[in-house]
Amino acid sequence: METYRLKSKLVENNKEYVIQTANDSRLSLVSSEVLVDGRTAETVRSPYPVEIDSNEVLSLVKTRHGRMKKEIETLLAAYRRVMSGGSAQKMHQLGTGFFYKRFYYEARELFQSAVKLDPHYYSAFNYLSMTELALGNAEDAVRAAAIAVEKCPTYADYRNNLGEALLAGGSCKRAFIEFEEATRINLYYCDAYFNLGLTLVQNALNREDTGLFEDVLSRSAGFFRKAALIYPEYESDAYRQGLDLLRDSHLDQALQLLKAVREAKKESHRREFVTFHMRLFTDPECVSQEAIAERIEFLQSEIDRNPTYVDLQAELGRCYLDHAGLLWNKGIQQYQQALKMNPAVPGLSETLDEVERQYHDMCLVLSRQADKN
Repeated sequence: METYRLKSKLVENNKEYVIQTANDSRLSLVSSEVLVDGRTAETVRSPYPVEIDSNEVLSLVKTRHGRMKKEIETLLAAYRRVMSGGSAQKMHQLGTGFFYKRFYYEARELFQSAVKLDPHYYSAFNYLSMTELALGNAEDAVRAAAIAVEKCPTYADYRNNLGEALLAGGSCKRAFIEFEEATRINLYYCDAYFNLGLTLVQNALNREDTGLFEDVLSRSAGFFRKAALIYPEYESDAYRQGLDLLRDSHLDQALQLLKAVREAKKESHRREFVTFHMRLFTDPECVSQEAIAERIEFLQSEIDRNPTYVDLQAELGRCYLDHAGLLWNKGIQQYQQALKMNPAVPGLSETLDEVERQYHDMCLVLSRQADKN
């Protein structure tokens, strides 16, 4: 079967965005790739039935390419709108979308702008840290993560992210302390246990802290197994090979394989989150009832697996409030429609005035809470 290729180019804020789409007849899929200044940011693969004809494949390539191009155009338009709007909350919200889309430079600019507008926005500091780390800037990542932890010391995620930044910067001892604190806050924090194992192995290679040398093979293996007990999806071939190498004292090879296992889990997490965040900022109001309902369902399933995960509990509470706000607004719209149909209905105008005042107060509360979370 013939291979069809489409390519589009967009230029925004001195950056070049290239969208490339083609079919692979051998694998029976259509692949779309987005490159930012020559670096691959996102790849989406869509399989198709083996038996479809070439015209249908061409149609799939065109549809997939058009959808991806529209998505990038929407992203960039949202970026312009939000950066000029002066809302730290919207900058943070859009920044998370760019982060999970792997548009890290844009995400960094959004998070930096958010914390400049609101120096107490600890969630934006946390995401700024993760973005800096993704860009390879360990020192900047440590600084941002330390602020997030200082402002909110009881969030296990922030401790874990600070630990990862410290570990990337070569500070095994300090990283180990943060990972331990993360597991103290959340006993079921699989990522932090996995990072404890990586830290022990990294420290043994770096010869940084002698206090972490004792029983390094058995202790690190214990942390890896505990992480896999909580999150069984860790147990891939690479995970098993890594433990075998660790048992045989091939620390460098074991570390590389087990780091790849951690990155595979992060990639799975990214793919779960990118769709949700894309729906948030492509909606005219940056939020939709369907997107929040999906997010609530996802958070509930994660909390069932990690009942002491305070970060998820707090986010679920926020989602319920957002959902309530959307439904309240729908109620207002229904009252407005009824009033248009018959303004003479007794008490309808007064009821609408009251619920609009209540909705205004609700929006103020939700806005304040968004700036805190």
